Amino acid sequence: MLRRTLLAAPLGVPALLSTAARAQSPGRAGTLRVVPETLTTILDPHFTTSFTARDFSYLVFDTLFAVDDQWRPRPQMVERWERSGNGLEWRFTLREGLVFHDGAPVTAEDCVASLRRWGARDALGGQLLRATATLEPVDSATFRLVLREPFGLVLEALAKPGAMVPMIMPKRLAETPATRPVTEPIGSGPYRFVAEEYRPGDRIVLARHAGYRPRPEPSVWASGAKHPRFERIELIAMPDVSSQVSALSTGEVDYLERLPADVLPILERNRQVKVQVVSPFGYQGILRFNHLQAPFDNVQVRRAVMLAVNQADYLPGVAGRAEYGRECRSFYGCGTPYETAAGMPAAPDFEGARRLLAESGADLSKPIVILHPADAPGIAALGLVTQDLLTRLGFTVDLQSMDLNTFFGRRARPEGWHIFHTTNTVPDMQTPLQNVYLNGAGPGPAGFAGWPKDEAVERLRAAFAAAGSEEERKRLAGEIHARAAEAGFYMPLGQFVAASAWRAELTGVPTGPAMFLWNIARGGR
Repeated sequence: MLRRTLLAAPLGVPALLSTAARAQSPGRAGTLRVVPETLTTILDPHFTTSFTARDFSYLVFDTLFAVDDQWRPRPQMVERWERSGNGLEWRFTLREGLVFHDGAPVTAEDCVASLRRWGARDALGGQLLRATATLEPVDSATFRLVLREPFGLVLEALAKPGAMVPMIMPKRLAETPATRPVTEPIGSGPYRFVAEEYRPGDRIVLARHAGYRPRPEPSVWASGAKHPRFERIELIAMPDVSSQVSALSTGEVDYLERLPADVLPILERNRQVKVQVVSPFGYQGILRFNHLQAPFDNVQVRRAVMLAVNQADYLPGVAGRAEYGRECRSFYGCGTPYETAAGMPAAPDFEGARRLLAESGADLSKPIVILHPADAPGIAALGLVTQDLLTRLGFTVDLQSMDLNTFFGRRARPEGWHIFHTTNTVPDMQTPLQNVYLNGAGPGPAGFAGWPKDEAVERLRAAFAAAGSEEERKRLAGEIHARAAEAGFYMPLGQFVAASAWRAELTGVPTGPAMFLWNIARGGR
């Protein structure tokens, strides 16, 4: 039987709009101009862990469930759901009136196809699908999920807030092979993609989706009512920070996603600007090894570099202010339910690292290629510190600069690099299944860039998914952490928050683990 379960001085500002674009605009008051940290060129929510792609996708697509600020899954596109007494069968019924941007109604077939595509690429989604016997439509509004084995995180998986988010797209797009990105972003979210104004690498234009029906509940993080209060949103590429500050100060743009701390005093003195940290958990810096390439196919070499890392050297470059950063050696992030440092070096030991390198017998004369996305300041700062660290350890280092989108393409290939750095939002890392960098499947479509292979970690992650109690999940999370740390999956580089800034006349700016742009209004609009 099924039962209901609840679970400073202005600088020259670049011309942002062409004459043609201004002519098409609904007016400055009705347009929200946003400068993301970087502008994504990947428009597929299931294809990359990039949080710039995720933030774009949150505007265009919607989700079946979403978490609130207590990490509780809340229904979003779903109206009601039922779960069998043994927890193996689930039925989900969609809200009435959900419509894609092309005018087609959202159906259960679209949801099933989208979940299958998401599960082919996402770590947590893959765990869910591997535990699933049947995922099929029941009728146009209802679909059924039947598990072949217990999986204790069904709603948590469907509500996960970080990349890759299980967003829903039309079936015809969801049937695009998982190895190829969808290039026609059509969802049912509060804004629709304006293809004729898209300029890759320069701007993305979105228009209000007139057919969007917000939920009645208050908005909390990605859950609840998402009101598209602006007629138009423009996501604008502006890599130069001084240009960003000038454009915000003069009102040419409205919102800056992420700013280095050294420019914050300029904006904090400006009464027409508000500066605020919108994501309380922030980010974790990551040093990722390529486990398929020598010398980092040797666990002793990986552990030696981990032992040499002093997080205090990395944090100033990404946090800027002492109060914005903290040392944290937990793969799950600090302040999260599963926080632990099991298996990690207790403290940096440079001389101990040099001895371990000598014992490894690794050839340090061959260049170590570090992929360096120079246009992403929050990541680039990490690479410069590692370049110095490896050089002092005796490595020959080749720091290869590129733009962020090239970086994502390069790191997906197993050859041609040894180390990359990135930052990931802590909510994306808080469990062994959500943290994609704890994937131990090795090379192949089931693995993730860096490709550590550890069958024990994969068995433990499966056990975590099936665990029936929080006590058991915490025990398993600790074992996974210890095993992955000792195997040198990657090295955390500290935890930090970053400030956003926006024009003071904006109201209703959401907080949460991503850049949410719904519910924002200009003054009394």
